[in-house]
Amino acid sequence: MGSLRLFSSQLSRRERRVYGAVLVYFLAVFVAMLWPVYSFFGRARPLIGGLPLSLFYLAVLLVSSFVILLCLYAWEAHSGRLDPDPDPDPDA
Repeated sequence: MGSLRLFSSQLSRRERRVYGAVLVYFLAVFVAMLWPVYSFFGRARPLIGGLPLSLFYLAVLLVSSFVILLCLYAWEAHSGRLDPDPDPDPDA
C-alpha cells in the first residue's frame, strides 16, 4: 500500500503546497456540507436558477470540486508528475 503523496519525501516545496492546498480545500468542502454550516443554506427559498438555495449550494460545491480536481490533473500532467503506466506488466 502506497503512502500519501502529500507526505512523500520526493516532493518539492511547491508540490507540497499545491497538494496541501487541495487537501485543505476538500476538508473545507466536507465541513461546508455538515450540519452547522449547511443549516445556513438549508432552506427551500429563495430559488436560484430554479433550484432551492440548499440544492444550489451543493451544486456549487460539487462543480467547484470538479474544477479543482481538473486543475490539479492539468498541473500534474504539465509538470510531468503523472505516470502513464504505474504498474507495467513485465510479460507484455
